[in-house]
Amino acid sequence: MNFRLLPLLVALLLVFSFSAGCTGSEESNGPTPTETAQATAAPTGTPPSLIPEPTQTLPPGKEVTFDVSEGLTPTITDDLRIVFSGGKGQDFVKSIDVVVIKSTGEVVTGSMKPITGDELIISDAKGENRVQITVSLVTGGSYKVVDKIVEVK
Repeated sequence: MNFRLLPLLVALLLVFSFSAGCTGSEESNGPTPTETAQATAAPTGTPPSLIPEPTQTLPPGKEVTFDVSEGLTPTITDDLRIVFSGGKGQDFVKSIDVVVIKSTGEVVTGSMKPITGDELIISDAKGENRVQITVSLVTGGSYKVVDKIVEVK
């Protein structure tokens, strides 16, 4: 091989590799980051709905479950307890977002870690509360897996 052509070949490869990174669009196709706040007051316009909507099913082999119930001491406190119970798809879960619409109309948001036993306690939740849980997977996609009314007596 002619060694005088080697620098030319290296320079040509560098030009091709630099130009390959400049051909894509600026739009990202990856998941969009979401922001979560610990407690958010409901807007003053139309009140949030306490009527549950249909949920989505996670892909086969990626199922996870949650335990949503009254707190550990329902006669003393008016807490709502949400526990991540795990499942076959626990290793595929990237994030868990929770929205609770209290019977008062107050909206509380929070997030959970995909660790079995991780819990979220919503205080002062007496009455009927709408609980929505959305799971985002590392493989892409978000699924609303829980949307139901839980009563704290």
